[in-house]
Amino acid sequence: MHRCIPLVVLLVSLCLAGCAAAPKPLVGLVPGKEAETLQSPISIAIRTPEGGRGGRGYLIFKRPDRFHLAILSPFGLTMLEVFSDGDRLTCLIPSKNTAYSGRIADLPAREGLRTWGLMRWVVEKPPVAGPALKRDHVTADGRRETVFYDDQGVVLRKETDEGDRVVFSDYQVYDGVAFPSVMEISAVTGESVRITFDEPELNRPVEEGALKPNLDGVTVLPFSAFQGF
Repeated sequence: MHRCIPLVVLLVSLCLAGCAAAPKPLVGLVPGKEAETLQSPISIAIRTPEGGRGGRGYLIFKRPDRFHLAILSPFGLTMLEVFSDGDRLTCLIPSKNTAYSGRIADLPAREGLRTWGLMRWVVEKPPVAGPALKRDHVTADGRRETVFYDDQGVVLRKETDEGDRVVFSDYQVYDGVAFPSVMEISAVTGESVRITFDEPELNRPVEEGALKPNLDGVTVLPFSAFQGF
């Protein structure tokens, strides 16, 4: 009789573990409602073949493809700002009074820059979920991707034929919109960025000036001149 107890305990433990791993259904979703703007403090971790770094900052986004990301030092100083507007990206390094700007297609595969170029793809509106839990799709720039959904139609991840990947996890509902607390972007070149959002504000007005870099007195160079941070 006593020999059966460990087996019973094991079965109960496995059952509880399975229940704990099952994601809870999202409550309060408003059909058709989406994130048109986002403003949020973030934690960020960047990994490249050369190493990794991390920090805190904030992200401002306005659909369809404009964003402003800032990474701060432990003392609150701005170390790096990244601005996206259409097919162009600007990386501003305040400590060097220098910015690098150009087309996303010209981004070098180093220091995590290539992953910022993927942000336009990451925030691109996916096709509406169908009966199947995945759909093949052609992006706005002509790349083929596969989009994976959960049974509520929420996007879990996207993958391109080239090997770029983004995973969305730990969804929360904000004013009727499902939004991931964690976003992990992986480029085929081996670079990755993990962004964790802290109490994001969705669909609040965004000032136009918050999405434009202030380049007064700043030396602006092409990405071909980039030598690292």
